[in-house]
Amino acid sequence: MSAGPMSDGENYRPDWGSLRGHRVPDWFRDAKLGIWSHWGPQSAARSGDWYARHLYGPYDGTEEFERERAGRQTAAHRERYGHPSRFGHKDLCGLWRAEKFDPEALMDRFRRTGARYFVSMAAHCDNFDLWDSAHQPWNAVNVGPRSDIVARWEAAARGAGLRFGVSMHAGSWTWRWLDAAFAADAEGPAAGVPYDGHLTAEDGRGLWWEGLDPRALYGRPRRPGEPPDPEFIDDFYARLRDVTTRHRPELVYLDDSRLPFDDGSVCPAAPPSGRGLEFLADYYNRVPEGVVSIKTVPGRDRGAVLLDVERQQLGDTDPEPWQYDTSIGDWFYCDGYRYKTPDEIVRLLVDTVSKNGCLLLNVPQLPDGTLDDATGAVLDSLGGWVERCGEAVFGTRPWVRYGEGPTRVTGERARESALAYTSRDIRFTRARDALYAFLMAWPDGHDRTVRIRSLGRAAGLLHAPPRRVTLLGASAPARWTVRADALEVTLPDRPPTPYVQVLRIDIGEPGADEAGRTAA
Repeated sequence: MSAGPMSDGENYRPDWGSLRGHRVPDWFRDAKLGIWSHWGPQSAARSGDWYARHLYGPYDGTEEFERERAGRQTAAHRERYGHPSRFGHKDLCGLWRAEKFDPEALMDRFRRTGARYFVSMAAHCDNFDLWDSAHQPWNAVNVGPRSDIVARWEAAARGAGLRFGVSMHAGSWTWRWLDAAFAADAEGPAAGVPYDGHLTAEDGRGLWWEGLDPRALYGRPRRPGEPPDPEFIDDFYARLRDVTTRHRPELVYLDDSRLPFDDGSVCPAAPPSGRGLEFLADYYNRVPEGVVSIKTVPGRDRGAVLLDVERQQLGDTDPEPWQYDTSIGDWFYCDGYRYKTPDEIVRLLVDTVSKNGCLLLNVPQLPDGTLDDATGAVLDSLGGWVERCGEAVFGTRPWVRYGEGPTRVTGERARESALAYTSRDIRFTRARDALYAFLMAWPDGHDRTVRIRSLGRAAGLLHAPPRRVTLLGASAPARWTVRADALEVTLPDRPPTPYVQVLRIDIGEPGADEAGRTAA
């Protein structure tokens, strides 16, 4: 499949009519699994996501979904670091050192896990750039690690043969996120004392951040709900162009409901800037096989931008490729957080791929750049499953049905959960010469026969009968029978892998028969 027109010179214009000619490239459709690094200054606190906002508080305007986490992080920050008038987000940037960061070793581990692409964070909502930014002095080369994190990730990913991507969150979210730095306690011993968002470059004389202006990190003083300045929007797109020009990522993840500051984004009070369309046209002209993802995409725009679904599962096959992003734990490293188990992740991967999606899995790193033992164990287990069953995932396409069985996502989209699959729950993918059936749970009791209703003769979904059925990873051939109501496969006493089992079904010509088949 072409990624778009390939004539000399510019091909795309900054309008939807032109950009809809772009298509999601085959490399992404084949990839199926990516690894993502949510790692930056907020990792230093080891307290989870949204820390750069929640360390300021309590404050007015906290949304309901934030309250528990915000209260926990506010209390933890004051106990550990003191009042945010003295120690705020800027100081956390100085604490993050990444002193044990070894991107080559990590990338080798991600490759062995099965990942086909890797995404580095470029800037989170905390507005700190992780590359040698030409427009943001608060960056990883000037502050903290004193190293170009994005460049090092890119070199490691490309060296390992993985496609490379960046995620940019420092747009609409940043403007509303960091308004908290301009508040003050409403009560208590520090009532009325402004938080450190009010500091200026002059206040840094003699301090560790001398020569840096907090306004470059926090933006200008503002109240919640104020629309962003045109200068702020210009700065965001200048930085986005900078990182994508320097590193030519094949995937650009934009953390917004639509193009940042356009079309009803996170800051609905801001008038559409048109800058998003300009970026798309410029980026696709430079990287024709690139992919740009956002969170809400009308069907007619699905070639121009990729739909990304955060921590949610789709209820059915999508006719266009899409991306499901989630994390092993919290987005940023958090002590005591409950991690997903390997079997949860395998099932999420299988369900996503069966519905024409790719899974982007975040790996929470410790502040020093290493992985904790629990994360390493999840990756190693996932890699073990992929080694045996990866042929049923990578490079495949969805079948005419994504699956069958009683357990499924409710509605078109639902919050991710560890669904209680049964032995009747099956998911499908297809390759050129084979159909794959994923057994989402191993049968209980003594009956070791799996019955796949979609593959019975009466369903009429196969163009030819099976000629071979193989249980991937098993030492003995499978015994199988095609009946009117189902394909029946007799399984061994023990499953060959710890998680989802996979049947490879080779499709033959009418009348074909092979060892392993029994009379119906």
